[in-house]
Amino acid sequence: ISCIVLPCNFCSFFPKQLIARFIRIYSMLLFTLLLLAPFADTYVRLQNSILYDEQDFAGVNEISTNICAKGCKAYATIVTNADNLRLTQNIHVFDPNTREDFSVAYLSTLYLQGTDNEKAYLEMGNAPLITISNKNLHLESAPLALWIVSTESPYFRDAEVYEPLQFRRRKAPAPGPIMILSASPFTLTMQPGDENAILARTTGFDAIDRNNVDGCYTALDTDFSDGFGGLTLAINGPLLTLIFDTAKYPNANVEISGNTEFDFDRYPTPNKPVFISSAGFVCGSFSSSQVYRSSELKKNPEYTLRTPNNKEMRISFDIDVVSDLQHPVTIFDLVSQTDLGFYGNFKDKTNSVQLSMATSRVSVTFTPGPGDSFFGMRVSADEMEKSTTKTTTTMENDQKSSTMTSSTIVVTTSSAAFRRFMLSMLLVIALRSK
Repeated sequence: ISCIVLPCNFCSFFPKQLIARFIRIYSMLLFTLLLLAPFADTYVRLQNSILYDEQDFAGVNEISTNICAKGCKAYATIVTNADNLRLTQNIHVFDPNTREDFSVAYLSTLYLQGTDNEKAYLEMGNAPLITISNKNLHLESAPLALWIVSTESPYFRDAEVYEPLQFRRRKAPAPGPIMILSASPFTLTMQPGDENAILARTTGFDAIDRNNVDGCYTALDTDFSDGFGGLTLAINGPLLTLIFDTAKYPNANVEISGNTEFDFDRYPTPNKPVFISSAGFVCGSFSSSQVYRSSELKKNPEYTLRTPNNKEMRISFDIDVVSDLQHPVTIFDLVSQTDLGFYGNFKDKTNSVQLSMATSRVSVTFTPGPGDSFFGMRVSADEMEKSTTKTTTTMENDQKSSTMTSSTIVVTTSSAAFRRFMLSMLLVIALRSK
């Protein structure tokens, strides 16, 4: 309920009926804005791209964006079945330069000739505003990913874009980024090959560079200088971009295949790190913390991480988490039956946690809270140091450390996050003592 107090001299110039009408209109407008507030900016917006999902168009007549002010490309993909085709045929991108409509279903069928199913796109010139309209009778939507990237993006002409389904890139150098766009979870497999250095992020090619202004979380950053033994990345979201160090390894060949399968069992090893995340994890940074939403995603994931031959190793976690106390990302040591919960946010810089434990099997679970809550996590496994008998916990902010002889867990985090970690440990002890 809103109250408006008007000055007396204002009232003297206007009839009471007009003032009353103004107050009614103002109140209705304010009420509408309050209703819409939770749904504002639900799409994923980066500096040079925008990603729309299934829920952006559900119950919505039209969406507008200025991402094409200096020109752009629009890529689309859907989950192909009869119902989805019917619905996405009625979601249209309007090109104001040609005055033409292009359905999302149509855009999803575009491929570049003479390539390994590399995706084609709708390219639009300078357009201060483009609109995407939902022409379905009841404003229904379907699983889709509509990604629009500005000409101001790096690699605008150099990146390769694919869908995971039936994707196979033949062995060849990769001078530019390779991006996967999908409306459902997918798995990417890189075949063993030449020495290489790989940087991967769950974003488009516009945000893959190390010094990119969006500052997105890194899913993989490894120099395979001793030979590349192959790698698998399973992504519970819409985007993955890989870039290779062509300056250091100019002649390295890259062979990649993909599919829409998804497995919650992962096997980290010293030379094969893994990446896991909550559903729809995209950038995961202060500048862009929105998540992608699709009815095809794996909600409330439960991952199991195992070392080779169940050998005890030091498993290390690098976590990016935005959530609250009631919805932590939980790591459970299946050997010692110990669990730890972590949560945080960008505002107080408690989103980043580094953790390691000596074990052979762990599970990772997460139930998202309201709004955009998420986690992304890099996991690696290394041989145990034989001389290690104690565990050190370090607080980065105030450079203090403490030693615990009764645990094999190492946590590196901010002091605020450390206090939350200790609280979670106390809660576990209290619950188990009952």
